[in-house]
Amino acid sequence: MTTIGEILQNFGYGPVDEENRKELAEILLPNLDLIADEFYDFLSRDPVMATYFLTPAAVEHRKSTIKRWLEDVLTSKYDAAFLRRMTKVGQVHVRVKLDGHLVNAAMHFIRSFCFRLIESGTEGDNLSSLSATFDKLLDINLDILTISYREAEMKKIFVSQRLESALLSLSERLLHGLNLVLTLGLLAMALGVVALFGQDLVQAFSGEVERGVIKALGSLLILWMMIELLQAEIEHLKGGRFHLKIFIELAIVALIRKLFVAALDKSDPVGFGLISGGLFTLGLLLYLATRDLGERKSR
Repeated sequence: MTTIGEILQNFGYGPVDEENRKELAEILLPNLDLIADEFYDFLSRDPVMATYFLTPAAVEHRKSTIKRWLEDVLTSKYDAAFLRRMTKVGQVHVRVKLDGHLVNAAMHFIRSFCFRLIESGTEGDNLSSLSATFDKLLDINLDILTISYREAEMKKIFVSQRLESALLSLSERLLHGLNLVLTLGLLAMALGVVALFGQDLVQAFSGEVERGVIKALGSLLILWMMIELLQAEIEHLKGGRFHLKIFIELAIVALIRKLFVAALDKSDPVGFGLISGGLFTLGLLLYLATRDLGERKSR
């Protein structure tokens, strides 16, 4: 955390400012009640700020805190204890969810009103020096007050980033695991197609040559598409893109095999029509997917 010494050095606060602060205290401290009343009038004009002072007790408390704060700014030693007190004020503002821009607006009012008091209470050529010192005092205190806002914002961002990172990591691992399950499922299906091809060959050599050969050819087509699909999935696991087209082609090949078998079995027209309709639908989907892919490549 930044020390009070570093803050004072960054704002160029020096011995001249310390002497000017004493003179500023002589001008402003006798007017604390006036400053508090005017400050409350300023706050009450804002509909958001007015909600913090709904009772006479709240109004008096606000007036006493602004007087105590300004007295602290003008008379207290600027040390670590002062830094802690001002930081605590900022933490209270954060806790009651007071917007930072309202704090800046309030500080602007204090600056403008006190400048008028300083101008009316100063004689000679010391006005510019006193005004410059008062500017530094308010800027230093505003910087300390906003430390709590910056810390709250950084904490919010830190928690958000950690949560987002954890969710992304979990999602990536889950997605990778699901892709592995899909690959294992495709391997199992490929082995099943090999077994189906063997069964079709047995049927072809057992007397039903025409039926067995047609089914075996269909099984070979499916096996070929399964190999293509497995290669695409392995490429996807390595970081390649997902190939939806191959899934559609596999479904088309499976329906073609079923259509051939249905023709040999002389199935009912309704079932044959449903298979044909399914083929037409898949063909349309394949056309749309291929056209979309072509348009992306042309861009």
